[in-house]
This record gives sequence, C-alpha cells and structure tokens, in this order.
Amino acid sequence: MSLPHAARLIVALDAPSLAGAVRVAHRLRGLVGTVKVGSILFTAAGPDAIRRLRALGFQVMLDLKFHDIPHTVEASCRAAARHRARWLTVHASGGRAMLEAAVRGARQGTPRGVVRPRVLAVTLLTSVAASSGSRRLVLARAGAAKAAGCDGVVVSAREARAVRRQCGRRFLIVCPGIRPAGAARGDQRRTTSPAQAVEAGADWLVVGRPVTGAASPRAAAAALLDAMRDT
Repeated sequence: MSLPHAARLIVALDAPSLAGAVRVAHRLRGLVGTVKVGSILFTAAGPDAIRRLRALGFQVMLDLKFHDIPHTVEASCRAAARHRARWLTVHASGGRAMLEAAVRGARQGTPRGVVRPRVLAVTLLTSVAASSGSRRLVLARAGAAKAAGCDGVVVSAREARAVRRQCGRRFLIVCPGIRPAGAARGDQRRTTSPAQAVEAGADWLVVGRPVTGAASPRAAAAALLDAMRDT
C-alpha cells in the first residue's frame, strides 16, 4: 500500500487516564494521524476517549480485541462504528462466524455518509514466542479472517511477509511489537524494527511505549518515521 510514512504510524495511547492520553496526543498533532485506544484507556474513559481524540483531528483505532459469541461481538462492533472509530479489532481465535458477525455489526452501525470502520482480526499476541506452530496458526487465522470479510489482520512483522503472500496486496497488515534499535522489548517477544516491518510488507505500524514513555514523544515519533524511511 502506497501511503506517506506519517500515515502509516499508529501510536498506542495506553494511558490510565484521558488527561494523560490527551497530553501526549497534543504533542503528536500534525505528525501522527492515527492513535490507538486500547483496553486501558477505554476502561478508564469510555467512548469519551474516542470523541476527544477525534476532536483533536486523529483517526482512532479501537483496540478492544472483541472475543465472544457472535451476537455479542456483532453488537459491540455496531456500537464501535457508531462512535466513529476508524479501526476496530476482534480476536481471530473466535472463529469465522464471530468474525463475520463483527464485519456485519461494523457495517450496520456506521452512520450514513461515514466510512465503515476497518475490521482487523488479531491473529496472535506479540507476547507469544515465535515457533513453527505459531507461524502456522497465524496463517490459518489470517486466512479465516479474509474469508470472513475482515479488512485485514494484526500480526507480528515476523509473519507479515507470509501473510502477504497468502492473502494478497489488498489485505491490510497492521504490525505491533515495533521496537527501535536499542529499545527494551518489555513483555513483547516477536518484535522487529520499523524498517524491518515496512520491508516485510506492513501497511501500518503500531508503537506505544517507545513513544509515549519517551521524554519527548514527538521526537520519538519523528525518529520512528525516519527509521521507516530507511527502507
């Protein structure tokens, strides 16, 4: 996918308060276009987090990794679309019926004249160590997500190239677990550098602590964008 590098970086605002998330977001305005609201921030602030960040000009990835019976996931995705999240995530392990319900709910909940949220299936958390079994599982779940009508998947960049070969150019690949050179991995196991992820075929990169925990989040984000350009 041909996009400016700045449009391909998603910053995860995993703050325990909306005020803290907004402080970081203000520092990123004009440099980063999309931010991620995950379970930490959404539990603390609810839909207000989406509204406030959208008001600042950001697109929002709602990363709640819905995983439940199809009826519940469909209703959850319908609500997420009404809040005008641009992306939403569901767990691919929920199976094809659940994934189809997620796509259906996102479509039904989208207000008239608004673009439907992209539904991304999370294949395997990046805290899980790499193995031949994990690679096969990621590919199987990516195939199921595509068959169910999902727009793309969330995968480690270590599996991005294989997913791209299997699912084609139009299928979106979003890669978390991105760590700049020398950065601590923390609880992430299947990590890569920004340049490696782009080279492997990632459409978007999700980065959290290396940006939000930096003394200057804006400088950290700018350095990541420079690293992405090195491909």
